[in-house]
Amino acid sequence: MATERHVIKTYLNDEEKARIDQLAHQLRLSRSELLKRLLMNTKLPSASDFAAWQGIRDLLKVNADQARLGNLFKLALDEPLSADLLKKFDSLNRDIEASQTELKAAIGDIRMQLQPGKNLQGKS
Repeated sequence: MATERHVIKTYLNDEEKARIDQLAHQLRLSRSELLKRLLMNTKLPSASDFAAWQGIRDLLKVNADQARLGNLFKLALDEPLSADLLKKFDSLNRDIEASQTELKAAIGDIRMQLQPGKNLQGKS
């Protein structure tokens, strides 16, 4: 199978290799990808980007947990309950939905900061 990719060899001393390995590890890139990005003057990921994406993953997990909780409450509402308890469930369900809306907005704001210029409507 023919390929349009080419291998380029270079020789480094131990210190140079260690520096490339350290930088590649910090940026979570392979050596090859790091060198390509440096050569092509492409933006390298920053530590704040990694933290922000981890924050998004954490918020999405919370959102999913809240959705499961809301579904459990809806199941509980199908059972015969007192009027007072029903009011408390309804109030709690509204609070969960409001929190989910806020989480989705926060996730969208973070994404917009990480990917300026991209249209993220419809994604959450």
